[in-house]
Amino acid sequence: MAEPAARGPGQRLFVEFDLDEECPLGFLDDPSIVLFFQAWAFSARFGGQHELARAADYLQRQQKLDLKPLLKYADRDVESAEDRRELERSWQPARDLAVCALAIAEAWEAPDATLAPLVSGYEHLAPRLRELAAMCEWGAAREAQVRMSFDLREGSSGSSTL
Repeated sequence: MAEPAARGPGQRLFVEFDLDEECPLGFLDDPSIVLFFQAWAFSARFGGQHELARAADYLQRQQKLDLKPLLKYADRDVESAEDRRELERSWQPARDLAVCALAIAEAWEAPDATLAPLVSGYEHLAPRLRELAAMCEWGAAREAQVRMSFDLREGSSGSSTL
């Protein structure tokens, strides 16, 4: 398997494909906002009230967007067999994630009156989602699976346990 498509110093979010070929695309700026949105979107099902949780809930309930592909990610800091299983379960069809990321980006870029105040200040999410979608389209063209993972350890490049 090739190196993750997203990498760099202080890297927190990783995008990998089950290919020997390395993805030539990557994030053009810090993708941490994607991870931030993923965490708040996940919290929405538990009543999270942060504006990003409310935005995610609105996208799912009112605009009928399927956010499940974006919420399928795992921690790279594998400390147990269960952690490893969770990391392995996070593979998914690249096309599904591409469609999801692009749909969210489009809604973010042209928000309606309800979504606009929720996304204000987070405009930098849409370009990162478009970059994620482009990476996934590249993978989908090769019928690849994609895995998103994160690493929050200080000073980590994220590759020590994989």
